[in-house]
Amino acid sequence: MRLSFRTKLLGSIALDLALMIALGVFALNGFSNVFQKASMIEQITIPSLDLSDRINFISTKYHALQLEYIINNSAADKSRIEGEMQALEQQMDAAFAAYRQLDTTMVEGETLNAVAMAWQRFVQETNEQFLPTARLSNTGSVQPALNRLNPYYEDVLSATDILGQLSQNQANEALASVGQTFESVRLVIYGEIAFTVLLSGAIGLMLATRTARRIRNLTDATVAVAGGDLERTVQVRGGDELQTLASNFNSMVRSLREHRDMLELRNAELAESLYVQQQLTEDIIRRKQAEEMALRAQAAAEAASQAKSMFVATMSHELRTPLNAILGYTQLLHLGAKARGQEDVLPQLERIRLAGKHLLTLVSNVLDFSKIEHGKMNLDLGDVQLASLVDEVMGIVQPLAEARFDQLTTEFASTSLIYSDGGKIRQILFNLLSNAIKFTEAGTVTLRVWDEQRAGEPWLVFAVSDTGIGMAPDQLRRLFKPFVQADESTTRTYGGTGLGLALSQQLAAMLGGSISVESCPNVGSTFTLQIPVQCPEQSEATLVMAASPLVNSSAVA
Repeated sequence: MRLSFRTKLLGSIALDLALMIALGVFALNGFSNVFQKASMIEQITIPSLDLSDRINFISTKYHALQLEYIINNSAADKSRIEGEMQALEQQMDAAFAAYRQLDTTMVEGETLNAVAMAWQRFVQETNEQFLPTARLSNTGSVQPALNRLNPYYEDVLSATDILGQLSQNQANEALASVGQTFESVRLVIYGEIAFTVLLSGAIGLMLATRTARRIRNLTDATVAVAGGDLERTVQVRGGDELQTLASNFNSMVRSLREHRDMLELRNAELAESLYVQQQLTEDIIRRKQAEEMALRAQAAAEAASQAKSMFVATMSHELRTPLNAILGYTQLLHLGAKARGQEDVLPQLERIRLAGKHLLTLVSNVLDFSKIEHGKMNLDLGDVQLASLVDEVMGIVQPLAEARFDQLTTEFASTSLIYSDGGKIRQILFNLLSNAIKFTEAGTVTLRVWDEQRAGEPWLVFAVSDTGIGMAPDQLRRLFKPFVQADESTTRTYGGTGLGLALSQQLAAMLGGSISVESCPNVGSTFTLQIPVQCPEQSEATLVMAASPLVNSSAVA
């Protein structure tokens, strides 16, 4: 039967444990016997010796009181002595009773009965003969009565000596038995310990020797394989884990030989394809050079784009100054013509004013977009009276709606006070409303305002709906790109730069919100602005919108 290395180790450990358990059991039994014998000495032998000495002491003292009774002539002393003798008689009775309660041998019990009978005769003779004679006369005539007590006294002492000798013999035997038992237990324990150590050492030495020899064979084979000898194998017997390890080692060596052969074949193939690799390397170098040229071109393009953005921002700012002057002079000419009654020039002046204002709006959008693109647009946060802001925006776009014969309505159901940038909200709403009016003729444009809760936070929603021309899904995908309109053909019809919605979306992102759209051709569009009631604080707006619009195109009706 083949046993694993683990089973062998566990078997040797189990054998050691069994021997130690047997040793412990035997030691416990041996010491239990020793304890029982010691307990007998404590509970029987020692008390019997003490009681034997007590009986001897009482007898001797009782006889001494008899002598004192003869010597003393005082009646008081004789009465005292008689009382002490009676007390000694009671103490003797108590000693006999205590002795009989001990677990003594039969011989010891018979001897105790002999002592008790001798004592009774001694006490009886004292009370019946000695004390009456000694009370009547204090002369030497009592001496014969005392002499008659001596044999009884000798009998008591003799029986007491025998009882004490028996108790002493019993104590000696008990001590000898305890010592013998302890010595036997000690010898057996030493012997079993020696046997356990020898057996464990023999088993351990055998296992260690065989294991070390087998491991050395494995080590030698490993060193040989590491040196390049892939033909080396190892033979380890035993049917345990080491044999399994040897088998696995041989399998590994075979696998290494196979891999070596495959690598040699692969090296030959690689040598054949080396020329091809060199050609590919040259192609890669040429491609890297082309990529570097492309990167330099890209850097130049980015620099040109940045210069373009700076130019647009600068030119937009420079254009606003003369435009403001033109609008100012136009307003003055309009007032002067009206004051002089020159009604025929008022329409021309009005056209100049409207064209200049439209141009100023376009330039302002380009400038604002450039500021956001460069991260220079700041937020002016504060408390905003929402109702006043909505009324102001509706008042601004009312003339535009009347010019297009549109009906402008408002549905307001929101909080009256928010914390945000009122100017940015006004600009977004103006762009959305003017855009809706521009693409709606003789229709309806509606602004709805209401509150919502998102993740426990209050939000504000503005929805601008129109009944205009609407948009198709492919038009919605281009809707929020800067300088691009949903339909390029509308530029010629309705005008505009295509910046209004892109700028509005970026302003909404600065306020922590977004703009979405739903539209259907020939039905109308709905632009929804969603912003938090409490705009997050930020020292400088650095948000630059990505080229892709933040529009949920799946929401198209």
